[in-house]
Amino acid sequence: MSRLDGVATEALANGRRRVLDTVTALPAWAAVLLVWTGGRILSTFWLALAYPLIGRALPDNAIWGNEHGFLSFLTAWDGQYYEQISLHGYPDALPLDITGNVAQNAWAFLPAFPFTIRMLTASTGVPFEVGAPLIAVLAGLLAAYLLHRLVRDRAGDAAAMWAVFFFTCGPLSFLLQVGYAESMFLALSFGALLALERRRYWLLTLLGVVAAFTRPGALAIPLVLGVVALVRFVRARRSNGRVFEAFPLREQLRVVVAGLVMMAAGLAWPVIASHVTGTPNAYLETEMSWWVNFIGRVDFMPLSPWFLIAARWLGVGGVLIVVFLLVGYPVWLLRRSTRRLGQTTVLYSAAYALYIFAVSLPMASTPRLLMPLAPLFGSPELVAKPWMRWTFVTAALAGQPVLVAVLWLLGPP
Repeated sequence: MSRLDGVATEALANGRRRVLDTVTALPAWAAVLLVWTGGRILSTFWLALAYPLIGRALPDNAIWGNEHGFLSFLTAWDGQYYEQISLHGYPDALPLDITGNVAQNAWAFLPAFPFTIRMLTASTGVPFEVGAPLIAVLAGLLAAYLLHRLVRDRAGDAAAMWAVFFFTCGPLSFLLQVGYAESMFLALSFGALLALERRRYWLLTLLGVVAAFTRPGALAIPLVLGVVALVRFVRARRSNGRVFEAFPLREQLRVVVAGLVMMAAGLAWPVIASHVTGTPNAYLETEMSWWVNFIGRVDFMPLSPWFLIAARWLGVGGVLIVVFLLVGYPVWLLRRSTRRLGQTTVLYSAAYALYIFAVSLPMASTPRLLMPLAPLFGSPELVAKPWMRWTFVTAALAGQPVLVAVLWLLGPP
């Protein structure tokens, strides 16, 4: 390397450091807002670039009807079900396909997001095509800020900003501004984890209940609460035997009530769906109607979906990949670097991943289902060395146009 090349490299490195120093020196809210805004500009650019291709690339079922404007493009795919729920509610009877089995329908989608848009529409008159992306964008900003606080409290400012960057600018970040419930669920989940860490159990209960009616997976929150409380109880007994001094009875009762209420909320939707439609297992049958194109009609058995699809498409090698993930993921969670994110984040990452593994079938929507694991982006190990940081940055920025094309344009995500 020539002397001139060395000077240029050093100047570039100094410039990068100055940019990072400037961002981290800002107030937390300003730094998050800056990164989030950059991410939304980037996502809008890629979505706008993909939009003119919808006439040739987007499948017919991606947008119902003849309106193919840009706002309809932002509320395509599952957004159409949310629009149906927002405007008309849920069907009283489940639709059936030509074989007599339950067909895909609105009961697969929970009500908090579309009903929030209904309230916005009723109070302001804005149509769903405007209200859904607007709610998603605002909830995404709140989720980014809460993510920053969650990671910063344990791993520091730098780790928190890296987590926010990967969350708001990464391959899936375009979902933070389309007509999906992801942003709302993420904000509620991160807020609930913060409330749990601060032992604000009534706030935790409220956020956990709303999350349970926003997206599947909220049962991970009461599970984490239960484990955290059990660990605290055991430690209190071992330390001095005076459990009620370290863990007062009144607080224990609040924990029990919060956990039971959130569990009831997390289990309520299948009961509601069956009651309204008069069909036993209405919600389960509806969810499994999305499985047909991948593995055909099968009976649901917890903990089996990943093995079923791996064996179907990849044979023994696929099963071994699933086994590797089952072993490797817990090992990574238990690494010292990951544990720096705190007990709550690590337990939630384990509980939520267990939920996804137990009940969901790996398909195109799986990457977005894993978005609640975003606090793991704050693991210092991921950005410990310059080459690791820029590898992840490059992958994040280059991955978004690929996923916009594959998941949103060709979809469904």
